[in-house]
Amino acid sequence: MISNGIVGYSRRVRIATPVLEHALREIARQVPDLHWATITSSDGIVQATYDPFCREQHDRIQALVSSVLSLGERVFRKLQRDELSYLTLAGDRGVIVVRPVGREYMIAVSTPAKQVGAATDALAQAANMLNPKFHREAI
Repeated sequence: MISNGIVGYSRRVRIATPVLEHALREIARQVPDLHWATITSSDGIVQATYDPFCREQHDRIQALVSSVLSLGERVFRKLQRDELSYLTLAGDRGVIVVRPVGREYMIAVSTPAKQVGAATDALAQAANMLNPKFHREAI
């Protein structure tokens, strides 16, 4: 279940709510025990959120994740490792996986550590589905 669907839109791109919700439902279908998933702009504005337990403060999480992803991309460039595919943050109670979608958006999920492989695969599929839509429908 999508918690309130779209929280906000970026000024740069307008993607129909059903497209974003479909992407998040596909991630939830592919990743067992998913804690939450969200699509956000690189400046931390939440576009859509899947949170079956309604426990998280997604604006705060996305601001932090956006900062970490930005730092990760800069480190990757400095080390001359090409483009960052995804970033994984691991802790005692699970992992957060973040995947860029183009240059202005990202998808982030929180899941148990045992599901990190399923999460990275699901995010890759969602990013491939959304990337052309973000570019084609840009204002």
